[in-house]
Amino acid sequence: MRAAEVREGIAAVLAEHKPQHLVHVGAHEGEEVPGYLAAGIERITLVEPLPQLADKLRRRWPDLRVVQVACSDHEGVATVRVPQKTNLTGFDTPDGIPVAVPIRRLDVIAPDADAAVIDVQGHELTVLSAAPWESLRVVVVETCTVDDPAIAPLHEAVVDFMAERGFAPVAEFARPYDFIQRWAYGRRTSTGGEVRDVVFVRA
Repeated sequence: MRAAEVREGIAAVLAEHKPQHLVHVGAHEGEEVPGYLAAGIERITLVEPLPQLADKLRRRWPDLRVVQVACSDHEGVATVRVPQKTNLTGFDTPDGIPVAVPIRRLDVIAPDADAAVIDVQGHELTVLSAAPWESLRVVVVETCTVDDPAIAPLHEAVVDFMAERGFAPVAEFARPYDFIQRWAYGRRTSTGGEVRDVVFVRA
């Protein structure tokens, strides 16, 4: 699937479940926001650690809440890395430019969120370990079928993690792993496998 098709698919599933407050961790340039708005989501919180991207989000959507931090299971300051080819941000990004950013827990940023989208280049499970589980009903997580901590956690590990918290997958949207490597980091691989955005709902 192309990225636009993935975004459309996720927005369609979200529209079915009608969340009231969605938090997107790793909002990047806000490519998914039009879909969220079309889905009728009333409150949207965008979490993005890079100052230039957070400023861009604020300019484009002044009515939305933008929080300029990275998420983890604790609070403080940490160094993320930004690859030269793209402005993706991750703790384990290879060959990236180091940038110091503040860190906050997701359950502190959005304690009443009933939907969350987590796309943080391999740090997804750490972010989710400090999520507001009492309020969440729908969670979208990027996963990978290839063991690559700079892209996303293993698909099976995320499914098991979510099942332990009472969530089951209802939709998956896949893109080729090799394409993502080439697009994000300029690396040509022939590994096979997929990067999958998985939508989970509370069972």
